[in-house]
Amino acid sequence: MSDTFSEKIDRRQQLLDVAERLFAEEGYEAVSIRKLASEAGVNVAMVGYYFGSKDKLFEALIESKIPKTRERLQDLAASNLNPWEKLSQVIDLYADKFFTGRAFHRVVMREMSLQQRPEHVKLITGYMAGNMEFIRSFIVEGQEKGMFRYVDIELTIATIFGSLSTVINNRPLMCAVMKESDDNIYNEQFKNRFKNHLKALVQAHLMIAGKT
Repeated sequence: MSDTFSEKIDRRQQLLDVAERLFAEEGYEAVSIRKLASEAGVNVAMVGYYFGSKDKLFEALIESKIPKTRERLQDLAASNLNPWEKLSQVIDLYADKFFTGRAFHRVVMREMSLQQRPEHVKLITGYMAGNMEFIRSFIVEGQEKGMFRYVDIELTIATIFGSLSTVINNRPLMCAVMKESDDNIYNEQFKNRFKNHLKALVQAHLMIAGKT
């Protein structure tokens, strides 16, 4: 009996979920098609059937995550929120994504830092740079409306994402610095603490006194 459409979707998503976990734990190069299939509980041929190759599976993993963020940023750009409200929601958006999707972001950061596969770097960079343009536009809007100071926009964005990456990709260090156990370092309370801190930092950097 042939698979139903929903079964095909489930198996494809199952492979993506397993790939995300294995790539985060072991690195892209170390994970074989055979291991992917075994961990997902499917035949090796299924990987080729759904994706064609491990490279295409990686591309599908990236394309299943980052474009969703673009949609949310587009909604913010089209909204009637003021520039600071947009930036505040950007911080909420990315903190939620990074904290709940730590494995995916480890995969992304590993590929970006190692730069062993230019095609992966190009794909990720294209999506991320496009998303950052929306954030840049929110800061420019705030400057044009007299709400924000004229600062180095690109390094301001780098500061935001650098803070996120440091917290997410350095678990042992963060546990030591925060004096927290593994179980507590990425819980809801710590995420909200991080959000509030980053918002206060960016607000102090950008906002002109008396402008809200």
